[in-house]
Amino acid sequence: MRGLPHQPVVASTEFRAARVLYYLGMTFVAAGAVRPFGGLDVSDWFFLASLALVAGTVIFRGTTIEFALPNLFVFGFAVFSLGAVFSLPVALFPVDSLGAFVRFTFTVLVWFALGAIVLRGRHHVEIAIAAWILSIGISGLAAIAQVNWGPFVFGSITVVPQFATGVAFVGRQIGLSGHPNDLGGAAAIVVAPAILYATIRVWPRVPRGVFVGLLCLVLACIVLAGSVTAFGAGLASAAIWLLSGRVAARHLVMLAGILTLTGAALVVINQQAASSVLSPIDRVSSTLGLVTTPLATGMQRLDLDTIAWNEIVHSPLYGVGLDGNSVAQAMGGIGVHNMFLFVWVGAGVFGFLGVVMMVVSLARSYIAEYRRMSEPVDRSLVMALGTSFASFLVVTLAQPIVFVRYAWVPAALLLALRAGRLHREAAARVLAPADGKLHQPEAAVPNSLGQPAH
Repeated sequence: MRGLPHQPVVASTEFRAARVLYYLGMTFVAAGAVRPFGGLDVSDWFFLASLALVAGTVIFRGTTIEFALPNLFVFGFAVFSLGAVFSLPVALFPVDSLGAFVRFTFTVLVWFALGAIVLRGRHHVEIAIAAWILSIGISGLAAIAQVNWGPFVFGSITVVPQFATGVAFVGRQIGLSGHPNDLGGAAAIVVAPAILYATIRVWPRVPRGVFVGLLCLVLACIVLAGSVTAFGAGLASAAIWLLSGRVAARHLVMLAGILTLTGAALVVINQQAASSVLSPIDRVSSTLGLVTTPLATGMQRLDLDTIAWNEIVHSPLYGVGLDGNSVAQAMGGIGVHNMFLFVWVGAGVFGFLGVVMMVVSLARSYIAEYRRMSEPVDRSLVMALGTSFASFLVVTLAQPIVFVRYAWVPAALLLALRAGRLHREAAARVLAPADGKLHQPEAAVPNSLGQPAH
């Protein structure tokens, strides 16, 4: 695989400013702890600004927008909403539960639709993926700085330094995320796209070494976060990618070199740092209880799953509220970490079934888009996003990330690709005359390789 195909890109100036703001939001999607004002993080503000521009364009210019979410996905959301609304009257914290439902609605409906509207083609999705990888890289640089200069180095711009030195954070870094698990989970989910971009030339003007460096930072995030779930999800993502046959032999050598370089750099950083970093082996041993330590949380999480199931059996139809405080109080003080159990406890059986249908719909969409792609490199892009989604599902087994935007990035970008394909197919049907001959578009711009459109 030498690069992305010479695909014609039809000129589109629609929503250009909104698209730039969307890219900026994606660049900070992993910086959940950087909240300048209003309780919203930087990416929230960029995405809201992008949405405002789209709304203004539609209202004042009369621009027509077309997007379509999968029918099963929309139906699943409706079922989830039914469970969330039915559980509100009996929620322990109804206002907080309503706020959680609103956040989820914004993410999986409004934000997904925003991406499908402003990302008009595959080239736009490629840029969004690059911004997503860059976001993890920035957080990785922050985590390295925390290793060297302590957890309070970014205390003036983040909202989490007050508990970054707790017992559970020993040997773990948070970067610009709100928790080590968020840093590790976000990095694990982006592993496959980072490998793809490090092993091909996405844009000739951007040296491949840039994406190689970003892949190193992604791997560093997983190690510095010390999240066992992230270790497992990252390994699963890399294994799926390698077994798919998308990596040539020379790329395997390159990846081995990247792993060696990252490991050596972390060793040097750790030796010169103000705080020590737990190695993956030490972290796995302590979490799973293979050594005697108060940080053996692996069995504790299984116990929490049992408590959550008991709560579900007690009240399978109605939930206790979708917010974390309601779920934690119902379970005796600590919330369940499994996303699917969290939703069932919080929104009842309808909430659980709704999320399952949404996940199944997205998985079906990945398979359908993969089969529709004729170019191998197009399939590689879909495969990378699909692998990221599989990694997301691994992370959900031990982290309640249903409301966290970085977790849904693979789904948002897949649906943007799907919307672009549907738009092209609709345009082709309009351009096709009665004689069956397809007319060429009037204007075109260079594609992502800088080649003139055909």
